[in-house]
Amino acid sequence: MAKSFDESTIPSLQDQLDGIISDVELTGASIGVLVKSLDRPADQAILYSHDADKLFTPASNTKILTVLTALLRLGGEFRYQTEVACTGDLRENGVLKGDLYIKGYGDPSLHTSEPFQVHAGVSLSDIVASIRQKNIREINGNIMVDASYFDDQRLGDGWAWDYESEYYSAQTSALSVNRGVVQVHYRPGEAPGDRVEVSLTPKTSYVQLRVEAKTVPAGEPNTLQISRQRGTNEICVSGNLPVAEEGSHFVTVDEPALLVGTLLKELLEEAGVVLSAACQVQQGIVPDQSDQIALCESAPLKEIVKHLNKTSDNHYAEMLLKTMGAILKGEGSAQAGSQVVRETLQELGVDSRYELRDGSGLSPYNLISPRQVLTVLEAMMDTSEYENLLHSFPIIGVDGTLESRLKDHPLCGQVKAKTGSLVSVSSLSGYATLPSGERVVFSILGNRYPGDTDYLKEQEDRILQALAAF
Repeated sequence: MAKSFDESTIPSLQDQLDGIISDVELTGASIGVLVKSLDRPADQAILYSHDADKLFTPASNTKILTVLTALLRLGGEFRYQTEVACTGDLRENGVLKGDLYIKGYGDPSLHTSEPFQVHAGVSLSDIVASIRQKNIREINGNIMVDASYFDDQRLGDGWAWDYESEYYSAQTSALSVNRGVVQVHYRPGEAPGDRVEVSLTPKTSYVQLRVEAKTVPAGEPNTLQISRQRGTNEICVSGNLPVAEEGSHFVTVDEPALLVGTLLKELLEEAGVVLSAACQVQQGIVPDQSDQIALCESAPLKEIVKHLNKTSDNHYAEMLLKTMGAILKGEGSAQAGSQVVRETLQELGVDSRYELRDGSGLSPYNLISPRQVLTVLEAMMDTSEYENLLHSFPIIGVDGTLESRLKDHPLCGQVKAKTGSLVSVSSLSGYATLPSGERVVFSILGNRYPGDTDYLKEQEDRILQALAAF
């Protein structure tokens, strides 16, 4: 027997939501909202709609499209590979008279150690161990890094120059480690006037630290700034750091593949592998006439996208987009990957115009409507990869980017949705089970707010609270 619903309460819900929308638009911002019941008859399913067909900058709601496409096209059990090979002659005494190669195929989870390991995956220590297992004890050649699986466009279309050194703007290379960043630790000197003390994780010669910052008395403003000089791997630490204040900051590197090679070289030396004095880290392509040492596999995609969506990891999303282009279009570019996304969205029922320029949503050029987002979310429910998509979303009041929201509300644990944030932009789209037991799918896209976007997130929560009381 079909469940019956009280239609008389819908006008009250719509009035409440109209009031919230009015509050937002009075600030000069724009907002699009679409809420659909998954349990009501089709002619009664739309519970609320406002500017649902208008195009908005979706910020990290773009990741919904990237992830669902990857799950459908590659499958939740897909695993990335990283190849280790050598050329020349490997002698019985363990001396390699040739070059050692490492080739990346887009694994975003390759790491050194904590805090860079965020889930199971391949570490550079694993790769060193695989090399030693082949009885390689000395290398009389170079360390070669092969990032040719992707193109050489390191940043997304529309990404701004002024945040190139920030962790969320890491360069995209087919061979990368630690999500394309290093961690700079800082602490005050022993007394005011002393230089600020800094260190690096992982320790590597690939990055140079230039310290201009000084220690100042407690209570003075903290003006510390940490940034990488554009086009280099020199990180400048400047400004003032008050006594008793310390912390760390993640900074991107230039040409991540060369960081991989440098770290591999340094780890091999630590492990006792002798490298010739002339050994250099260089870029190159694995020759056809090479011997494979190891083929290292990542965790399955269904685990990778959990980290991607729950923490809104831009680097993971961009690597995934280019991976789809490489595998399905023969070109490891954002353009090729975006074409795969477009074809998938069309199959899921999106046939109106939109704009996609990257996989993460960092580009302000992306444009999509609430109806388009809701269409694919609903269509995913009929696919074999729906559970993997659902489990990748943050859970409100529980984890990820929604952990701190609506913790003491009946909706806590009942909303699984993807957040999004840029300057003047906030978005929230996903699935919810209301206290009544009714299931809904929704998309909320807010743009052009002239202030802190926490305000837009508060309005998203107000919309969810109104739905819960409905």
